[in-house]
Amino acid sequence: MLSIPTLLAFVVLCAVGIPVTRYFLDPKGLRKYPSAGLSGITSLWSMWHNRKMKRFMAIHEAHQRLGPIVRVEPNHLSFSSPEAFSDIYSHSATDILKDVFYDAIAGPFRSSGNTRSREEHTRKRRTIASSFSPKGVAEYEGYVIKAVQSLLDRLEKLQAQCGDNGFNATPWIHMFTFDAIGDVVFGNSFNFLENGNDTCTAETPEGKQYQVEAIASFLGGVKFANNVGYLGTDLAKWLKKNILYCSYGAKMGANFSNMSIYRIRRREEIPEETAPHDIWSRVMAANRKPGGYVMPFGELIAESNSLLNAGNDTIGSALTSLMYHLARNQAAQKKLQEEIISAFPPGVQVCSNDAVKDIQYLRNCIDEALRERPPVGIGLPRITPPQGCVIAGQKIPGNTTVSVPTWSVHHDPDLFPDPFEFKPERWTDEKQLPALKKFSLPFSTGGRACVGRNLAYMELQIAVASIFNQFHVELVDPNAELDTLEWFNSSPGELWVKVTPRLSIAL
Repeated sequence: MLSIPTLLAFVVLCAVGIPVTRYFLDPKGLRKYPSAGLSGITSLWSMWHNRKMKRFMAIHEAHQRLGPIVRVEPNHLSFSSPEAFSDIYSHSATDILKDVFYDAIAGPFRSSGNTRSREEHTRKRRTIASSFSPKGVAEYEGYVIKAVQSLLDRLEKLQAQCGDNGFNATPWIHMFTFDAIGDVVFGNSFNFLENGNDTCTAETPEGKQYQVEAIASFLGGVKFANNVGYLGTDLAKWLKKNILYCSYGAKMGANFSNMSIYRIRRREEIPEETAPHDIWSRVMAANRKPGGYVMPFGELIAESNSLLNAGNDTIGSALTSLMYHLARNQAAQKKLQEEIISAFPPGVQVCSNDAVKDIQYLRNCIDEALRERPPVGIGLPRITPPQGCVIAGQKIPGNTTVSVPTWSVHHDPDLFPDPFEFKPERWTDEKQLPALKKFSLPFSTGGRACVGRNLAYMELQIAVASIFNQFHVELVDPNAELDTLEWFNSSPGELWVKVTPRLSIAL
């Protein structure tokens, strides 16, 4: 019988020897592409930078050193060339599916955001697509206006309490987006801004109710899923079931799902004839359709999680980034305030979307913030078809993970001069406009692009115009840099600002 030291030595030898042997045998011919560190042998390089929440930047720096194609994991090629965007993500890339990474991060039921099946995605998207059309989004404008008013009221209170010491705006902005998406999805705001905190009710599948902090639950759960996703599907599922179920991240993820359970059950208690007009009304209508597919409760939870996730995080990150840029670029803030003033009749604090949607400079500011700090900076992983395919002029073997990091494309100086500078005017520069329209893709592109794009623009237009019409915003430290942390999406760190009501200052 082998001794324990011998067994351990054998395990270590296999753990090291198998990947090294596979690297040198090179069955797919990937060794010709440069590797970032030991990424051609092991996924530990990606896992390490993911753990540090800076993987998007590590990959960007690897591309700067090594070129447009970098091997970031043994079976994963990252492309920084803009033409690869179309090759991998466009509607014409029908044979390239979402990577098995999404199986590793998913629960027992798939949402429209993480299902790898085109058929399932089409069915799910059909259920809610009309909610996110321009006409559908307009029906939720009242909810957004209500949430923006709550945000203005909270900013006024924070200004009175904090004065020149300022406050961290980041959590308050995310409370705003939670309030808005709570109403849009379930016709029931979380009321975080009114309450002054992000505490809400969660409910276990067995019906036990308890209180959780929404932002910590969301971020902790997302980070946990993102970390285990790099372990591979089978290992990730085994660890989540047998070991990691009691970890902090798993508990936070469960809290977030239980927030959904509470909301779904309360929404289903409302009689159909008196139910609010919200996205969930379309989900329930699809479930009641004779002869149609009936989503089990676990799938409803997955869809709710996906909607609350995207509606809170993406818009919140974009609004935080834009507030930072305008607070740091006072000339841009002043120009925006001059442009939007006509949208606010006397006594009106929150504008309508119709009043501001055609103000070009407002849209320029939003688009530039989304370019300079995209809500998703990583390359969303896809897998090549068994027969392989051509990406950026290279024949890539089948069943290879491929991606294009949005951060790297958005900061390509050949596409966008001074890419790290916030320059709203570039969006009216005829020389830059073709590249901006083609390669500034904060919501991705193709059939798996973010379905909530229209809602995001409506919410951002109303919120940004209303905030900067009412307040002058400055950084507490004029030289402060806004950190970016990669949970899965690229979320801003702390944003310390001070606000002044514009009635008391001279423009």
